[in-house]
Amino acid sequence: MDASAVRPSARQVAWQRQELTAFVHFGPNTFTDLEWGTGVDDPAVFDPTALDCSQWTRTLAEAGFKSVILTAKHHDGFCLWPSKFLPHTVAASPYRGDVVGELSAACAASGLGFGVYLSPADLYQEKAPGGYYGNGSPAVPSRIGEFEYVVDDYNRFYLNQLHELLTSYAPIAEVWLDGANPTSTAQTYAFDAWFDLIRRLAPDATMAVGGPDVRWVGNEDGFARETEWSVVPFAGGAMVAEQTAASVAGPDELARADELRWYPAEVDVSIRPGWFYHAAEDGAVKQVPELLDIYRKSVGRNAVLLLNIPPDRRGLFADPDVSALTDFGAAVRSYYETDLVLPATINVLDLREDIEQGQQIESFAVDASVEGSWQEIATGTTIGHRRLLPLDKPIEVDDVRVRILATRAETAVHLTTHYDPTIA
Repeated sequence: MDASAVRPSARQVAWQRQELTAFVHFGPNTFTDLEWGTGVDDPAVFDPTALDCSQWTRTLAEAGFKSVILTAKHHDGFCLWPSKFLPHTVAASPYRGDVVGELSAACAASGLGFGVYLSPADLYQEKAPGGYYGNGSPAVPSRIGEFEYVVDDYNRFYLNQLHELLTSYAPIAEVWLDGANPTSTAQTYAFDAWFDLIRRLAPDATMAVGGPDVRWVGNEDGFARETEWSVVPFAGGAMVAEQTAASVAGPDELARADELRWYPAEVDVSIRPGWFYHAAEDGAVKQVPELLDIYRKSVGRNAVLLLNIPPDRRGLFADPDVSALTDFGAAVRSYYETDLVLPATINVLDLREDIEQGQQIESFAVDASVEGSWQEIATGTTIGHRRLLPLDKPIEVDDVRVRILATRAETAVHLTTHYDPTIA
């Protein structure tokens, strides 16, 4: 197997080039002050008084985000659209609107991609009378729209919901499948059928985390690995290493592989301590220095940042979150989207490969010309789509150059420099 020959799909390239995507956790938990709902929460609790999805998308677009993923159904099983396949939806709440539809329209108006999170785990279907989750039903031929799959009751229900979302709210840019599971009942998921339906109905949609296009980085703290490969070894159809492992694609893992796949990492983290809005956390919203550190350790380590911003009980992004996002977007534009003209004082190196040609660089060094002589100022391992490498201290340089120390195949590397005053 030749790791240098592995290439991303067009959808994976488009996904990676977004760099910044947003998560929106919203639902009954927003109003019950929980992180994980019970599954039997009264739909009457869901009652946003001033829901405005255009406020969300306007804030995100101005901050530089390229797409938004909404928790259309979290683990509690409550649906933010009026699904015809169960009563536990916004149609049974005082709101009676369609949050999925409203956000889809707002994304289209703002030029943002729109994605849906549809939790495989479902506490409502586990606990409600006649619920499908883990009910022991047999797999039988089942019609899902114009397609047929052999699945049990819950997988038929899940496929019907996927079909509903993918056909009613197209185009869908990303489908996010959470691996967390608070249920206590055994239920097998028909992943192959799910993925097949998504590919048929939304061929350009990225299937993330539980899907075949994008993997979870392995933590929810906002950082990718120092060495983050997008070419990942598999054996027997599964990743050789656990997603949480310190190394998922090093020499030891490659030696155990029977297959290599392009499988890049997504870094999910919340702007607050929790994933849903809690008024008590208004003073704990991450500010620009921490957000930029996350940016360097996610986008700047060959990953995509998925930053969660939870709407409050009004259905709006709260003022502290809007302020932090606005400042973050301005800082990224000022510090990282403008290359310095040398000579200048720098403290961040920005290296890139053309991932359409694969990921090749295994190690590199960067030299700077200082007062007429060259000196090594940094070393690193992988680059990929983008590598942001902060220096130990600011340095005034006349010029910079990159030296490739080890590579899987010959490739071009683009190097620019930046100065970020928030780096301590």
